[in-house]
Amino acid sequence: MKKLTVSMFALFAVLAFGQEKEIKAAFSAYDSGNKAQAQTLIQQADAAVGNKAQSIDPDVYAKYLYVKGNSLLEQGKTVDGAKVLSELTVYEKGPVYSLKNKETKEKAYVLSKDEAAKLQAQGFSGLKETTSGTTYSQKSAATLDAKRQEVAKKAADEYVSKQFASAGNDFLEAYYLFKAAGGNDDIYKYYAAVSYNNDEQNDKALELYKELINDGYTGVNIKYTAKDKDGQEVNMDATQYQLFQKANAGYTDFKQETTPSVEPDLYHYAVQILINDKKYDDALNLTQKGLAKLPNDQALNDVLGDLYYQTGQTDKFAEKLQEQLQKDPNDYKVLYNLGFLYSKDPATTNKAKEYYEKAIQAKPDYTDAYLNLAILLMQPDKELVNQMKNLGTSTADNKKYDALFEQRKQVLGSALPYLEKAYRIDSSNIAVIGALRDVYRVLGNRAKMQEMDAILLKK
Repeated sequence: MKKLTVSMFALFAVLAFGQEKEIKAAFSAYDSGNKAQAQTLIQQADAAVGNKAQSIDPDVYAKYLYVKGNSLLEQGKTVDGAKVLSELTVYEKGPVYSLKNKETKEKAYVLSKDEAAKLQAQGFSGLKETTSGTTYSQKSAATLDAKRQEVAKKAADEYVSKQFASAGNDFLEAYYLFKAAGGNDDIYKYYAAVSYNNDEQNDKALELYKELINDGYTGVNIKYTAKDKDGQEVNMDATQYQLFQKANAGYTDFKQETTPSVEPDLYHYAVQILINDKKYDDALNLTQKGLAKLPNDQALNDVLGDLYYQTGQTDKFAEKLQEQLQKDPNDYKVLYNLGFLYSKDPATTNKAKEYYEKAIQAKPDYTDAYLNLAILLMQPDKELVNQMKNLGTSTADNKKYDALFEQRKQVLGSALPYLEKAYRIDSSNIAVIGALRDVYRVLGNRAKMQEMDAILLKK
């Protein structure tokens, strides 16, 4: 077994050496202008690199990323190429952590201390911080940035003309080009997410929103402007702003403007997508995560109660509603939701009625509150009907039937004013019309029943 292990490491070393040789040859070919040969050689090295990238010397791995990324760009695979070149930018910025396995003599290079810790658990030691020592990413930076500007303008034009799917794809391409050129702003990813959201590509939009949230993106920037000698406003970067302001170089009216954070929007959009897809547990988790950072966000606080209800946490739902009611005792939506919640339990029927009535007081034209209060008042009717069905045809049972029927009239009669009020507010509400027809039938108001039937036939 031990010999086999040594043999495997020896074979691994041979593979690593072979792929490094191909990478160097590909780099030389690309640098000398023989791009076709470079592409062939890098494809051959690709198969051997696989998940063994951490065993390759940083200088050689940087060459690999450089040639692979540019080769993909040459093939028209802009996003794939930009992704690889953005990895090169990160790799060259470093730091790169190197370790060595004393037993096998194998070296490893990783970008994070977490990855290094995993290797240490596998017998690697001698952790050192180093860099690739290369600047290959700078060779492509100008070309990539020019391409980024072109693609970003195209995406902006597409967005304005409501071609949201194309805009999303192009903003995402601009994002990777920007990262590949050394940029560190996720604004294009944000624009891509919003574009996909507008196109109702929920999965794509949600993935990007989550990435932005996890990366801590806020979109906050400082905009620097001044007016030139002709009075025209000019945008500047921070260095230019400070330099021209100190040098008194003919500019006036220097201003700094901080752009607002889009972080709340990231949570709002992502949570709404999850709610639309009926992924209530995920929506609740993300809402709670958002409120941990943005405790005073009204939109997230408003949706939290609904999500407690959707996930079956009715106690927390009630607590949340009561909290909101303390802030605004006349919030008709909160009053209505409390009425709806308490209406689900026969023991709290009176509470439900109280809150529905308060909702109506707060909003006299609230159709749903009138309808739900009427339905609440009609609840005893179901039991009365069941009792009537179980009666026989004896004289005693007939008397009981008549008494129960009178009770039904009283029950349904108590609900009638609320249904009629709801109908006066919204004469097109199917639920209200249907309920009115049934009540008029039991109360013996044939003319009104036929009127409701005629309306329903037209629907």
